[in-house]
Amino acid sequence: MDPSRSFIFESGFPGFPGLRKFRLEHDNTIMPLEWLISVEDPDVSFIVVNPMLFRPDYAPRLTEEHGKSIGIRKGISKADDLRLLVIVTLKENYEESTANLAAPLMFNTSEHKAVQVMLDDGVYSNNEPIFAEETAC
Repeated sequence: MDPSRSFIFESGFPGFPGLRKFRLEHDNTIMPLEWLISVEDPDVSFIVVNPMLFRPDYAPRLTEEHGKSIGIRKGISKADDLRLLVIVTLKENYEESTANLAAPLMFNTSEHKAVQVMLDDGVYSNNEPIFAEETAC
């Protein structure tokens, strides 16, 4: 297992309180999607994607506190340290698949920490289509 792809959700993963350690895995058969797999329970896994691939205007209101929770420091951390992904729900008809834009996953790639942020501003849906006509995915 590549340690650079491992992350700790220090507050636990919402809905799975006992799980804190996850790893990101590339799978060429589902690119640009990736797997987020629990290290403690490999039966728990999620398909994730960079939301900018299908919603280039995606701009969730993330606070400095969200960043601090994973070691991102304004003016100190590099932009490359932050990675934003969202969880995908694949449907039998893949063109109906959706993503949860209301709860993005923030990753600090240098500190190997992550958090799922629950946005409560109502701007984004937890059921956003990812294969709209103008979609790049």
